[in-house]
Amino acid sequence: MRNKATRRQSMTSEEAFSLAEILITIAIVGITFTAILGGMLVSITASAQQRKQATADAVARSAAEWVKDSVQNPYQPCAHANTYSMSGLSVPSGFSVGIRSIDYWSWNQQPVPASYVTGFQLSCPTPDNGLQRITIDVTSSDGQATETVQIIKRAP
Repeated sequence: MRNKATRRQSMTSEEAFSLAEILITIAIVGITFTAILGGMLVSITASAQQRKQATADAVARSAAEWVKDSVQNPYQPCAHANTYSMSGLSVPSGFSVGIRSIDYWSWNQQPVPASYVTGFQLSCPTPDNGLQRITIDVTSSDGQATETVQIIKRAP
């Protein structure tokens, strides 16, 4: 009989959780929750950044097509950054678009090489040779997303 009573008492005392066990469980759950929450935050931030970059890319391509369009923006000899109009171009709020520079073809009577890196200069030659390299920049208002595109515009 005594043996059964002792066994019941020891089972009862072993079934309860101690304060230390509860605190350890809370700490493990807290660390796990923090790790999951941190991962979700990184994922959301990366997704937002990628979305901004994709929007900047789309706006840059639209601006390039807009400037290349000879009806909207006919070729202007010795043009400057504000010569070609961006009015009418749909730009989402939080983004800005502008022409950074216009370089001019400087090799008289020379064929255009496969690479457009050489042969252009910042100052307009006299006379204008009819070929411009236009650099367009798109930037988000927070500066996190930027896109640059270059186009070649030629005289008709």
